[in-house]
Amino acid sequence: MRDFITVFNYELKTQLFKKAAIFTTIIMMIVVLAVTFLPRIIALFDSGNPEKSMEGEMPSQAIKGAGYVLPSGPEAALLTPILGEDESLRYADKAALEQALRDKAIEVGFIIQPDLSYEALYLDRALEDKRDSQLGNILTQLKKQQLITQKGLTPQDFVAIEEAQSQGTTTVLGRNSTNNYALSFALMVVIYMVVLLYGNGVSSIIAREKDSRTMEILITSTRPSSLILGKVAAAGVSALLQFGMVVVAGIVGYQLNKSLYPEMVTTMLSGTLTSSYVWSYLFFSFFGFILYLFLFAALGSTVSKMEDLASATGIVQFLFIIGYILATFAANMPASTLSVVASIIPFTSIMVMPLRSAVMTVPWSELILSGALMLLFVAFFAFLSIKIYRWGSLNYGNKTRLSRIVKEALRGH
Repeated sequence: MRDFITVFNYELKTQLFKKAAIFTTIIMMIVVLAVTFLPRIIALFDSGNPEKSMEGEMPSQAIKGAGYVLPSGPEAALLTPILGEDESLRYADKAALEQALRDKAIEVGFIIQPDLSYEALYLDRALEDKRDSQLGNILTQLKKQQLITQKGLTPQDFVAIEEAQSQGTTTVLGRNSTNNYALSFALMVVIYMVVLLYGNGVSSIIAREKDSRTMEILITSTRPSSLILGKVAAAGVSALLQFGMVVVAGIVGYQLNKSLYPEMVTTMLSGTLTSSYVWSYLFFSFFGFILYLFLFAALGSTVSKMEDLASATGIVQFLFIIGYILATFAANMPASTLSVVASIIPFTSIMVMPLRSAVMTVPWSELILSGALMLLFVAFFAFLSIKIYRWGSLNYGNKTRLSRIVKEALRGH
């Protein structure tokens, strides 16, 4: 136990007080704080002239570069929003409109009939020119207003009819995927980054010790179990402390600006961060993280040179990427057989089970089975990594297949 504490304290201080780790943690805290202050920053820019939009005039519906041949009679009053007060846009007939197009006084001409149908005239029409469709949309609204007026209703009645909407409420007894998906996916990406960052760090430390022959000295004075468990525990605590500080920065920033957040964001946070999801995320993320640390530590023990480390740990990174892909699939189909199986297998449940817990109500039987398998795999791979570390301390030089390494390590050689 004393050796374990010695290794743990040394590795923890090494990881926490590295300049790169301190700098990265500070930068991440600043970024998270800045993100939580975005509503306040936006509010500062939006508070200059709050009454401007209320006091301004209604936007004109005039179409740029257009001329018109308009009908006479009551329809002319409906078309006032198109022309406004500019009578120069009005032409007597089609011939005058065509001449204006040839003289390039206008770019497009419209002949509007009493029934509010229209003909568009172009001299040359550009590919992206949609002004005829723009007029069509305007006339469609005016046509509706015309028909309602003919029925004895007022324009205010028309607006009320257009804006009328049915009112309804939605009650979700379990999980609301619409609200929960974004935050749960973001938290999954966090654990993805943590595992790869600290996993590669642990494997690099062990591979560097073997490359420099430091491992030979360590193994003679300390048991392999104390070395492996101390290094993995230090990496785990270091990750908890560093990312815990980032989380605290996010919580502080959110609380300071909570009143400025849109209701949608508050609903998303309260809907996602339920006690069941938080416990599921913490359990599977933590023990899945420890499982992968043992895998990285074991594979770091199998290489004799630092340049071989990437190829040795590639299988674990590939396995972890598969878990990420399955988690994105489970977000859309959480009840499918593939998602259920992926949430139970420990190598993928680290990401799949928390995401499933966010978007659906996962049966207790699946949670218990997945959690039990996770703890069993952590214990087994802790044992296996100790054996492989001991084997690696006695074997240098030629590369060996992973299957053979496992067999020889388990034999106790």
